[in-house]
Amino acid sequence: MCGIAGSASLGHAPVHAPYTSAACAAMAHRGPDETGSFITAEAALAMCRLKVIGLHDGSQPVFSDDGTIVCVLNGEIYNHQELRAFLAARGRPVRGGSDAQVLPHLYQELGEDFVERLHGMFAVAVYDTRRERLVLATDRVGKKPLFYARPAGGGVAFASELPALMLHPGIGRDTDPVAIDQYLSYRVVPAPHTVYRQARKLEPATVLVLEKGRPERRRTYWRFAFTAELTDTPQAEIDDTIDTLLQQAVHDRLESEVPLGAMLSGGLDSSLVVAMATRQLGRPIHTFSVGFEHAAFDESAYARAVAEHCGTRHHVYRIGASDAKDAIDTVLTHMGEPYAFPSAIAASCMYRLAREHVTVVLTGDGSDEIFCGYGRYRRLRDLQDGGDLADRYESVLVDGVPHALKDRLYAPGFAAGIPGHPHNHLRARFGRTDPSLPDLDRAMQVDSGFWLSDAQLVKIDRMSMAHSVEPRSPLLDHRLVDYVTRIPAARKLVGVQEKAPLKRVAARYLPRQVLERRKQELAVPLESWLGTELRSTISDTLLSEASLDRGYFRPEALRSMVREFRPDHGYALWTLFMLERWHQLQEDSTAREAAAVALA
Repeated sequence: MCGIAGSASLGHAPVHAPYTSAACAAMAHRGPDETGSFITAEAALAMCRLKVIGLHDGSQPVFSDDGTIVCVLNGEIYNHQELRAFLAARGRPVRGGSDAQVLPHLYQELGEDFVERLHGMFAVAVYDTRRERLVLATDRVGKKPLFYARPAGGGVAFASELPALMLHPGIGRDTDPVAIDQYLSYRVVPAPHTVYRQARKLEPATVLVLEKGRPERRRTYWRFAFTAELTDTPQAEIDDTIDTLLQQAVHDRLESEVPLGAMLSGGLDSSLVVAMATRQLGRPIHTFSVGFEHAAFDESAYARAVAEHCGTRHHVYRIGASDAKDAIDTVLTHMGEPYAFPSAIAASCMYRLAREHVTVVLTGDGSDEIFCGYGRYRRLRDLQDGGDLADRYESVLVDGVPHALKDRLYAPGFAAGIPGHPHNHLRARFGRTDPSLPDLDRAMQVDSGFWLSDAQLVKIDRMSMAHSVEPRSPLLDHRLVDYVTRIPAARKLVGVQEKAPLKRVAARYLPRQVLERRKQELAVPLESWLGTELRSTISDTLLSEASLDRGYFRPEALRSMVREFRPDHGYALWTLFMLERWHQLQEDSTAREAAAVALA
């Protein structure tokens, strides 16, 4: 696991060499163990490394035997041993023990199609010195991030995190009104947008090829299928296949040369992963969960019961309102852009706890989008209106700032900069789904390419990496995903029972009380905190002179909303607050950078 950064001139001015070292320094939390770089006038690639596999011979960048291919990798390639055998049979033996070392040889053998042979989580950059070609690629479901931009003066720059990318002097910091509008609806900025006009996210399962003298090329090499074709497959066959595929996924993620543990919320998904992992390892592992001072949100007793059932060494951190207040700036700093999922606060505390004992953790993330696990799927199914699917789904999904509230708040000039306002940003995504499929399958497909990668996996990556912990998610193994997305939604959401096939598999490993308890996501008592410890902080921030002059909102409308502080506006207030607090942190950071330059 690493942070990677770099740039390529692509025939324009020489690369700005100091950028790569500055970017890696800004991402030292992603890789505190080692740094490495490759720098010429045409290209610069660098990395900061968290050592997990190949502790003593896994340095990066990695090179082909003839030195013409240079690679940096963020992530893990779980099938690297299989790829070594494949390459050896073709006369390309791979030296060293790390998974990254297969990449330059695989690229030489297969060209840009090499990415299709990789099983794992990854963002990779390959530079071909002979062709002056840079290839950027991301894993199938978007576990590992990659940001890029075209700086003034030409070429391209990239980095694993947005704040690191924005250190390049040729990249502007103007914000994107469309990205802000999407954020206010969904509480995240969906790819390919970032909060900045000039910077972009490389979407999941994407290969981007940039070459001197040639136009940019990109392609998607994998998609969530959602064919709903397994209508007649016997239930027992479905359950056995899921069981086998998940066991293999867990097995593949147990390779580690450093201490390994697991996150354990006490819910179905993480409990099943822990049960399978402890069976396969045949020994106790460390498990981690959070509890809350607010009893209605405290699941720690359920997690402890699973830990006792599986024989783990369990650790709990109890979160209070003061933790939330302290974590806000940490969340926004590592996100690099506005992000209003309060569960990131709990995630940050969990990964900080885990880092005290292990470097790698298994997680139960990723099942809701493919197994029909969100409550909103049931609400969508039960809606009587048979109108436009994008509008119906937005009505059950949006819990940030809804259109009616935007109309009240938006300054005319800001609204004019958003094409088609009020704009349903889901419509284009639904347009890429198969209209012959049931609504629920189409909604899950949209979520898998948006909500999963842009909300859930962003939270997991940034909060784990903030504390130098590598998370691994067996439920997002692409072989398991390929199978589960062929099962119709009607066989996953049965009556009021969500994730029916996964629950049947889990019954083979877990006690009944885990399977029958009410589902609760990694939620935090936001409404309680908003009305008590956080209220003055939110009010002062949103009513500050800078906030009222920002240009997004009508000052009087914003004042009125904040002074009302209505309970039904809780998530909207939180979403607005996190946007303004992000702006303030950016301004503080810019001021510190300017002061440092002045003193240099």
